[in-house]
Amino acid sequence: MFSSFSSSPFKFRFPLPHSRLRLCFFSSTSSLHSHSHPQSIDEAAVDSFTRMLSMRPTPSIIQFNKILGSLAKTNHFPTAISLFQQLQLTGITPDLFTLTILMNCCCGMGLMTLAFSVFAKFFRMDYQPDTVTLTTLLKGLCLSGNLDQALHFHDKLLAHGFQFNHVTYGTLINGFCKTGLTTAAIQLLRKIPQYGVVPDVFMYNTIIDSLCKDTLKAIDLLNHMMLKTITPNVRTYNTLID
Repeated sequence: MFSSFSSSPFKFRFPLPHSRLRLCFFSSTSSLHSHSHPQSIDEAAVDSFTRMLSMRPTPSIIQFNKILGSLAKTNHFPTAISLFQQLQLTGITPDLFTLTILMNCCCGMGLMTLAFSVFAKFFRMDYQPDTVTLTTLLKGLCLSGNLDQALHFHDKLLAHGFQFNHVTYGTLINGFCKTGLTTAAIQLLRKIPQYGVVPDVFMYNTIIDSLCKDTLKAIDLLNHMMLKTITPNVRTYNTLID
């Protein structure tokens, strides 16, 4: 279904050869280590990962994923990518979850070209991306300010028959609102039912929050929400009161 993604619609150059992919990750992570988040890295987790690499027999990829995932959750993206490099150098094959974690780290650092090269690796390894994988890419595009590209990618996936969920559209709406494109967020909100997803209170709350500089528009959207029989919650009213 995704075979036509072998060339990027965003002028990203992927897939990169395996050796080039390694080189790109190494150079990117080494230059970004000094800019990592201030939280202390879990040295025990890193030491455990390194020890597991030398074990014979080697632990399952699930054990490595647990450590990589915990580092990604605490925003230690360069460290997670560096450990992934060590994993590759020892010849251990990543699975779908390993690649998703890696792609999330690339998106978290704004390295979208590398994120899409990892995306290409899914197909080289005969993995099928799921909603989490594709939503991660869309979120990365939104965070890096590439909202037009995010919509382009979304439309291309839809054309290939892929179905998104509430999390995906909540991510896109949040991306629009964070960059001041509230009108575009409203337009997307009204198109979502065409894609088989019913807008929820969280999507409305995000837009209402963005509209609060213009109270009348916020009230109008609240009315629209209630006409759709979507019940406002505490956050909705707190936002309006603020």
